[in-house]
Amino acid sequence: MHKFSAASPKLLVLTVLRSVGLLSVPESTLAGTSVARPVRPALSVLRDEKLVILRAGQIIVSIWLALVVGACAQEEVIQPLQRQSPTLAVINGKPILEEQFENFLSLDPNELDSESSESRRNVLFREFVTEQLLIQEAEKEGISVDPREVQRQLDSWLSEGQEVTPALRERVRTLLEIQKFVKNKIGGQIQIGNQELYNTYRSNEANYIINDQAHVLELLLDERDQAEDIRRQLKFGGVRIFRSLARSHSKGLTAEAGGDLGIFERGQLPEDFEKTIFKLKPGEISPVFRSAEGYHIFMMEEWVPRHAQKFYEVQDTLFQEMVADKERLALDQYVEQLLLSASVDIQDEALELEWRDEGATRR
Repeated sequence: MHKFSAASPKLLVLTVLRSVGLLSVPESTLAGTSVARPVRPALSVLRDEKLVILRAGQIIVSIWLALVVGACAQEEVIQPLQRQSPTLAVINGKPILEEQFENFLSLDPNELDSESSESRRNVLFREFVTEQLLIQEAEKEGISVDPREVQRQLDSWLSEGQEVTPALRERVRTLLEIQKFVKNKIGGQIQIGNQELYNTYRSNEANYIINDQAHVLELLLDERDQAEDIRRQLKFGGVRIFRSLARSHSKGLTAEAGGDLGIFERGQLPEDFEKTIFKLKPGEISPVFRSAEGYHIFMMEEWVPRHAQKFYEVQDTLFQEMVADKERLALDQYVEQLLLSASVDIQDEALELEWRDEGATRR
Protein backbone atom coordinates (compact mmCIF):
# COMPACT_ATOMS: atom_id res chain seq x y z
CA MET A 1 0.00 0.00 0.00
CA HIS A 2 1.25 3.47 -0.83
CA LYS A 3 1.10 6.42 1.54
CA PHE A 4 1.07 9.94 0.12
CA SER A 5 2.16 13.21 1.65
CA ALA A 6 0.85 16.62 0.63
CA ALA A 7 3.21 16.70 -2.37
CA SER A 8 2.26 18.27 -5.67
CA PRO A 9 -0.13 16.29 -7.95
CA LYS A 10 2.67 15.99 -10.51
CA LEU A 11 5.04 14.32 -8.04
CA LEU A 12 2.28 12.04 -6.73
CA VAL A 13 1.40 10.85 -10.23
CA LEU A 14 5.03 10.16 -11.14
CA THR A 15 5.60 8.23 -7.92
CA VAL A 16 2.57 5.99 -8.40
CA LEU A 17 3.22 5.34 -12.06
CA ARG A 18 6.79 4.37 -11.25
CA SER A 19 5.67 2.03 -8.50
CA VAL A 20 3.37 0.04 -10.84
CA GLY A 21 6.06 -0.25 -13.51
CA LEU A 22 4.49 1.87 -16.22
CA LEU A 23 7.23 4.48 -16.02
CA SER A 24 10.88 4.33 -15.13
CA VAL A 25 11.85 7.51 -13.36
CA PRO A 26 15.19 8.05 -11.66
CA GLU A 27 14.88 9.01 -7.99
CA SER A 28 16.74 12.23 -8.68
CA THR A 29 14.04 13.45 -11.09
CA LEU A 30 10.94 12.87 -8.99
CA ALA A 31 10.96 16.36 -7.54
CA GLY A 32 12.26 17.99 -10.70
CA THR A 33 10.93 18.62 -14.17
CA SER A 34 12.50 15.75 -16.12
CA VAL A 35 10.14 13.88 -18.45
CA ALA A 36 9.72 10.19 -17.68
CA ARG A 37 10.42 7.70 -20.51
CA PRO A 38 8.49 4.42 -21.23
CA VAL A 39 10.57 1.26 -20.58
CA ARG A 40 8.32 -1.77 -20.95
CA PRO A 41 9.62 -3.21 -24.28
CA ALA A 42 7.44 -6.28 -23.76
CA LEU A 43 4.48 -4.23 -24.88
CA SER A 44 5.87 -4.10 -28.47
CA VAL A 45 5.82 -7.89 -28.92
CA LEU A 46 2.23 -8.38 -27.96
CA ARG A 47 -0.05 -9.28 -30.84
CA ASP A 48 -2.45 -6.37 -30.41
CA GLU A 49 -0.15 -3.46 -29.73
CA LYS A 50 -2.86 -0.85 -30.20
CA LEU A 51 -5.14 -2.51 -27.65
CA VAL A 52 -2.37 -2.69 -25.06
CA ILE A 53 -1.42 0.94 -25.57
CA LEU A 54 -5.05 1.95 -25.28
CA ARG A 55 -5.45 -0.01 -22.03
CA ALA A 56 -2.23 1.43 -20.66
CA GLY A 57 -3.49 4.93 -21.49
CA GLN A 58 -6.78 4.26 -19.72
CA ILE A 59 -4.91 3.12 -16.63
CA ILE A 60 -2.77 6.25 -16.63
CA VAL A 61 -5.81 8.54 -17.04
CA SER A 62 -7.69 6.73 -14.24
CA ILE A 63 -4.74 7.00 -11.89
CA TRP A 64 -4.25 10.67 -12.77
CA LEU A 65 -7.90 11.53 -12.02
CA ALA A 66 -7.90 9.58 -8.78
CA LEU A 67 -4.75 11.26 -7.58
CA VAL A 68 -5.78 14.79 -8.52
CA VAL A 69 -9.08 14.40 -6.65
CA GLY A 70 -7.31 12.73 -3.74
CA ALA A 71 -4.65 15.43 -3.56
CA CYS A 72 -7.28 18.20 -3.61
CA ALA A 73 -9.28 16.45 -0.91
CA GLN A 74 -6.14 15.90 1.14
CA GLU A 75 -5.10 19.55 0.77
CA GLU A 76 -8.55 20.54 2.00
CA VAL A 77 -8.26 18.28 5.03
CA ILE A 78 -4.78 19.33 6.07
CA GLN A 79 -5.47 23.07 5.92
CA PRO A 80 -5.09 24.57 9.41
CA LEU A 81 -8.35 25.24 11.21
CA GLN A 82 -9.26 28.87 11.83
CA ARG A 83 -8.51 29.84 15.44
CA GLN A 84 -11.70 30.22 17.44
CA SER A 85 -12.21 33.42 19.40
CA PRO A 86 -11.58 32.95 23.16
CA THR A 87 -14.53 32.72 25.52
CA LEU A 88 -15.11 36.06 27.25
CA ALA A 89 -17.86 34.96 29.62
CA VAL A 90 -20.45 32.27 30.17
CA ILE A 91 -23.91 33.73 30.69
CA ASN A 92 -26.52 31.32 32.01
CA GLY A 93 -24.45 28.44 30.64
CA LYS A 94 -24.03 29.97 27.17
CA PRO A 95 -20.43 30.80 26.10
CA ILE A 96 -20.00 34.37 24.88
CA LEU A 97 -16.97 34.89 22.66
CA GLU A 98 -14.53 37.78 22.85
CA GLU A 99 -15.22 38.43 19.16
CA GLN A 100 -18.88 39.17 19.97
CA PHE A 101 -17.88 41.82 22.51
CA GLU A 102 -15.34 43.35 20.13
CA ASN A 103 -18.04 43.64 17.44
CA PHE A 104 -20.26 45.32 20.04
CA LEU A 105 -17.46 47.78 20.88
CA SER A 106 -16.73 48.51 17.22
CA LEU A 107 -20.19 50.02 16.81
CA ASP A 108 -19.77 52.38 19.78
CA PRO A 109 -19.52 55.97 18.44
CA ASN A 110 -17.11 56.98 21.24
CA GLU A 111 -13.56 55.79 20.74
CA LEU A 112 -11.79 54.30 23.75
CA ASP A 113 -8.78 56.45 24.67
CA SER A 114 -5.95 55.23 26.88
CA GLU A 115 -7.15 57.06 30.03
CA SER A 116 -10.81 56.06 29.98
CA SER A 117 -10.60 52.78 28.10
CA GLU A 118 -10.75 50.49 31.16
CA SER A 119 -13.72 52.19 32.84
CA ARG A 120 -15.45 52.70 29.50
CA ARG A 121 -15.01 49.03 28.60
CA ASN A 122 -16.59 48.04 31.91
CA VAL A 123 -19.57 50.31 31.28
CA LEU A 124 -19.98 48.87 27.80
CA PHE A 125 -19.49 45.34 29.13
CA ARG A 126 -22.40 45.89 31.49
CA GLU A 127 -24.54 47.03 28.54
CA PHE A 128 -23.31 44.04 26.53
CA VAL A 129 -24.23 41.57 29.28
CA THR A 130 -27.65 43.22 29.64
CA GLU A 131 -28.19 42.89 25.92
CA GLN A 132 -27.19 39.21 25.97
CA LEU A 133 -29.62 38.52 28.82
CA LEU A 134 -32.45 40.21 26.96
CA ILE A 135 -31.61 38.23 23.82
CA GLN A 136 -31.76 35.00 25.80
CA GLU A 137 -35.16 35.97 27.20
CA ALA A 138 -36.40 36.90 23.72
CA GLU A 139 -35.27 33.49 22.42
CA LYS A 140 -37.18 31.76 25.22
CA GLU A 141 -40.31 33.61 24.09
CA GLY A 142 -39.69 32.62 20.47
CA ILE A 143 -39.19 36.23 19.35
CA SER A 144 -37.73 36.57 15.84
CA VAL A 145 -37.34 39.33 13.28
CA ASP A 146 -37.95 39.01 9.56
CA PRO A 147 -34.84 39.91 7.48
CA ARG A 148 -37.03 42.37 5.59
CA GLU A 149 -37.66 44.26 8.83
CA VAL A 150 -33.91 44.49 9.37
CA GLN A 151 -33.39 45.81 5.84
CA ARG A 152 -36.15 48.39 6.23
CA GLN A 153 -34.56 49.65 9.42
CA LEU A 154 -31.14 49.84 7.78
CA ASP A 155 -32.62 51.74 4.83
CA SER A 156 -34.16 54.29 7.20
CA TRP A 157 -30.93 54.77 9.18
CA LEU A 158 -28.27 54.81 6.48
CA SER A 159 -27.72 57.14 3.56
CA GLU A 160 -27.85 55.76 0.03
CA GLY A 161 -24.72 53.82 -0.92
CA GLN A 162 -23.47 53.47 2.66
CA GLU A 163 -21.94 50.05 3.28
CA VAL A 164 -23.78 47.60 5.51
CA THR A 165 -21.33 45.36 7.35
CA PRO A 166 -22.37 41.93 8.71
CA ALA A 167 -21.73 43.22 12.24
CA LEU A 168 -24.07 46.18 11.71
CA ARG A 169 -26.78 43.99 10.19
CA GLU A 170 -26.55 41.59 13.14
CA ARG A 171 -26.63 44.53 15.57
CA VAL A 172 -29.81 45.91 14.03
CA ARG A 173 -31.43 42.46 14.08
CA THR A 174 -30.55 42.12 17.76
CA LEU A 175 -31.95 45.55 18.65
CA LEU A 176 -35.20 44.84 16.81
CA GLU A 177 -35.58 41.49 18.59
CA ILE A 178 -35.03 43.16 21.97
CA GLN A 179 -37.43 45.97 21.07
CA LYS A 180 -40.14 43.47 20.13
CA PHE A 181 -39.55 41.44 23.30
CA VAL A 182 -39.64 44.50 25.58
CA LYS A 183 -42.84 45.73 23.94
CA ASN A 184 -44.49 42.34 24.51
CA LYS A 185 -43.11 41.91 28.02
CA ILE A 186 -43.45 45.42 29.43
CA GLY A 187 -45.56 47.50 27.06
CA GLY A 188 -48.78 45.70 27.91
CA GLN A 189 -48.27 46.43 31.62
CA ILE A 190 -48.21 50.22 31.21
CA GLN A 191 -51.55 51.88 31.97
CA ILE A 192 -52.21 55.62 32.20
CA GLY A 193 -55.67 56.95 33.02
CA ASN A 194 -57.10 60.33 32.00
CA GLN A 195 -56.98 61.62 35.57
CA GLU A 196 -53.30 60.74 35.93
CA LEU A 197 -52.62 62.40 32.59
CA TYR A 198 -54.43 65.59 33.60
CA ASN A 199 -52.77 65.72 37.02
CA THR A 200 -49.36 65.46 35.34
CA TYR A 201 -50.31 68.32 33.03
CA ARG A 202 -51.41 70.55 35.92
CA SER A 203 -48.21 69.83 37.81
CA ASN A 204 -46.07 70.84 34.82
CA GLU A 205 -48.05 73.67 33.20
CA ALA A 206 -44.97 75.90 33.22
CA ASN A 207 -43.36 73.49 30.75
CA TYR A 208 -46.13 74.03 28.23
CA ILE A 209 -45.61 77.72 27.50
CA ILE A 210 -45.31 78.53 23.80
CA ASN A 211 -43.39 81.68 22.82
CA ASP A 212 -44.39 83.92 19.92
CA GLN A 213 -44.45 81.92 16.71
CA ALA A 214 -44.56 82.89 13.04
CA HIS A 215 -45.92 80.61 10.32
CA VAL A 216 -44.02 81.74 7.22
CA LEU A 217 -44.40 81.23 3.45
CA GLU A 218 -41.50 81.84 1.05
CA LEU A 219 -40.79 82.48 -2.62
CA LEU A 220 -37.16 82.19 -3.79
CA LEU A 221 -36.10 83.46 -7.23
CA ASP A 222 -32.83 83.91 -9.12
CA GLU A 223 -33.46 87.33 -10.70
CA ARG A 224 -34.58 90.55 -9.03
CA ASP A 225 -36.73 91.61 -12.00
CA GLN A 226 -38.69 88.37 -11.87
CA ALA A 227 -39.03 88.67 -8.08
CA GLU A 228 -40.36 92.23 -8.34
CA ASP A 229 -42.82 91.18 -11.05
CA ILE A 230 -44.18 88.32 -8.92
CA ARG A 231 -44.28 90.59 -5.86
CA ARG A 232 -46.67 92.92 -7.71
CA GLN A 233 -49.04 89.97 -8.34
CA LEU A 234 -49.37 89.21 -4.64
CA LYS A 235 -52.03 90.74 -2.41
CA PHE A 236 -52.42 91.13 1.35
CA GLY A 237 -53.92 87.93 2.77
CA GLY A 238 -53.79 86.13 -0.58
CA VAL A 239 -52.43 82.83 0.78
CA ARG A 240 -53.83 80.74 -2.07
CA ILE A 241 -52.23 82.93 -4.77
CA PHE A 242 -48.90 82.98 -2.89
CA ARG A 243 -48.83 79.18 -2.61
CA SER A 244 -49.75 78.75 -6.28
CA LEU A 245 -46.97 81.10 -7.46
CA ALA A 246 -44.50 79.38 -5.13
CA ARG A 247 -45.27 75.99 -6.71
CA SER A 248 -44.84 77.31 -10.25
CA HIS A 249 -41.95 79.80 -9.86
CA SER A 250 -40.01 79.32 -6.62
CA LYS A 251 -36.51 77.80 -6.80
CA GLY A 252 -36.50 76.94 -3.10
CA LEU A 253 -36.79 73.51 -1.48
CA THR A 254 -40.24 74.53 -0.23
CA ALA A 255 -41.70 74.97 -3.73
CA GLU A 256 -43.58 71.67 -3.81
CA ALA A 257 -45.10 72.49 -0.41
CA GLY A 258 -46.44 75.80 -1.74
CA GLY A 259 -43.59 77.77 -0.21
CA ASP A 260 -44.39 76.65 3.37
CA LEU A 261 -41.21 77.43 5.28
CA GLY A 262 -42.64 76.32 8.64
CA ILE A 263 -43.30 77.70 12.13
CA PHE A 264 -40.53 79.55 13.93
CA GLU A 265 -39.80 81.29 17.20
CA ARG A 266 -37.34 84.14 17.53
CA GLY A 267 -33.77 82.92 17.39
CA GLN A 268 -34.47 79.99 15.08
CA LEU A 269 -33.85 81.85 11.79
CA PRO A 270 -30.84 83.81 10.52
CA GLU A 271 -30.83 87.30 12.05
CA ASP A 272 -31.34 89.15 8.73
CA PHE A 273 -34.34 86.91 7.93
CA GLU A 274 -35.89 87.59 11.34
CA LYS A 275 -35.58 91.35 10.95
CA THR A 276 -37.75 91.12 7.85
CA ILE A 277 -40.17 88.35 8.87
CA PHE A 278 -41.03 89.38 12.45
CA LYS A 279 -42.01 92.88 11.31
CA LEU A 280 -44.85 91.47 9.25
CA LYS A 281 -48.47 91.21 10.34
CA PRO A 282 -50.58 88.14 9.58
CA GLY A 283 -51.35 88.15 5.84
CA GLU A 284 -48.70 90.77 5.08
CA ILE A 285 -46.09 90.26 2.34
CA SER A 286 -42.46 91.41 2.62
CA PRO A 287 -40.56 93.48 0.05
CA VAL A 288 -38.12 91.54 -2.15
CA PHE A 289 -35.26 90.49 0.12
CA ARG A 290 -31.82 89.48 -1.14
CA SER A 291 -29.61 86.80 0.42
CA ALA A 292 -26.75 84.57 -0.73
CA GLU A 293 -29.36 82.09 -2.07
CA GLY A 294 -31.20 84.59 -4.25
CA TYR A 295 -34.22 86.91 -3.96
CA HIS A 296 -36.85 86.10 -1.34
CA ILE A 297 -40.45 87.12 -0.79
CA PHE A 298 -41.95 86.22 2.58
CA MET A 299 -45.54 86.11 3.77
CA MET A 300 -46.71 85.89 7.38
CA GLU A 301 -49.46 83.31 7.05
CA GLU A 302 -50.20 83.13 10.78
CA TRP A 303 -48.97 84.73 13.97
CA VAL A 304 -49.30 82.72 17.20
CA PRO A 305 -48.68 84.89 20.30
CA ARG A 306 -47.02 83.53 23.44
CA HIS A 307 -49.46 81.44 25.46
CA ALA A 308 -49.87 78.47 27.78
CA GLN A 309 -50.93 75.39 25.88
CA LYS A 310 -54.27 73.90 26.84
CA PHE A 311 -54.55 70.31 28.03
CA TYR A 312 -56.12 69.13 24.76
CA GLU A 313 -53.16 70.61 22.84
CA VAL A 314 -50.58 68.57 24.69
CA GLN A 315 -52.35 65.43 25.91
CA ASP A 316 -51.19 63.19 23.04
CA THR A 317 -47.56 64.26 23.40
CA LEU A 318 -47.77 64.07 27.18
CA PHE A 319 -49.24 60.57 27.00
CA GLN A 320 -46.34 59.34 24.83
CA GLU A 321 -43.81 60.93 27.19
CA MET A 322 -45.40 59.31 30.24
CA VAL A 323 -45.54 55.90 28.55
CA ALA A 324 -41.85 56.17 27.59
CA ASP A 325 -40.90 57.16 31.17
CA LYS A 326 -42.82 54.25 32.68
CA GLU A 327 -41.40 51.80 30.16
CA ARG A 328 -37.85 52.92 30.98
CA LEU A 329 -38.48 52.49 34.71
CA ALA A 330 -40.09 49.08 34.23
CA LEU A 331 -37.25 47.97 31.93
CA ASP A 332 -34.60 49.09 34.44
CA GLN A 333 -36.31 47.08 37.18
CA TYR A 334 -36.70 44.05 34.93
CA VAL A 335 -33.06 44.15 33.82
CA GLU A 336 -31.87 44.50 37.42
CA GLN A 337 -33.80 41.34 38.31
CA LEU A 338 -32.28 39.55 35.32
CA LEU A 339 -28.78 40.51 36.44
CA LEU A 340 -29.41 39.47 40.04
CA SER A 341 -30.73 36.07 39.03
CA ALA A 342 -28.33 35.37 36.14
CA SER A 343 -25.24 33.17 36.25
CA VAL A 344 -22.41 35.22 34.74
CA ASP A 345 -18.97 33.61 34.72
CA ILE A 346 -16.54 36.34 33.58
CA GLN A 347 -13.33 34.83 32.20
CA ASP A 348 -11.50 38.06 31.37
CA GLU A 349 -9.71 39.40 34.46
CA ALA A 350 -9.73 42.96 33.06
CA LEU A 351 -13.54 43.16 33.04
CA GLU A 352 -15.97 43.74 35.88
CA LEU A 353 -19.74 43.67 36.05
CA GLU A 354 -20.39 46.69 38.25
CA TRP A 355 -24.18 46.73 38.15
CA ARG A 356 -24.55 44.34 41.05
CA ASP A 357 -22.60 43.53 44.18
CA GLU A 358 -22.91 39.78 44.00
CA GLY A 359 -24.02 37.02 41.70
CA ALA A 360 -21.30 37.22 39.04
CA THR A 361 -18.53 34.68 39.39
CA ARG A 362 -15.02 34.68 37.95
CA ARG A 363 -12.95 31.69 36.91
